[in-house]
Amino acid sequence: MASNLKISFFIFLFSVGLLQNKLVNGTVIDCKTNLPIPGAEIIINKKELNQESKFTNFDGYFEIEVPTDSDQILIKYPKYKEIKISISNKKDLGEITLYKRGCKK
Repeated sequence: MASNLKISFFIFLFSVGLLQNKLVNGTVIDCKTNLPIPGAEIIINKKELNQESKFTNFDGYFEIEVPTDSDQILIKYPKYKEIKISISNKKDLGEITLYKRGCKK
């Protein structure tokens, strides 16, 4: 009985460790002006229904909790091209440039 309890407890701790989220941050900027873009939408998984979005603040900065099994985020803003960013093993994404018509990569 005691050994079954220990095994169950170990499995519980292991599963909780797998379900942890990681905090990812970055700053979204404009391709021409290099100024921050406030209100850009950050989406963890575009395929999931009822996915709650986060938005950049006035300085273009965002922090978002991402499940450890997610490997990319989507960033979009009106009149700019959507961009997918790989987040595997990254916490600080630095500056992320959004492009629109007239900008060159």
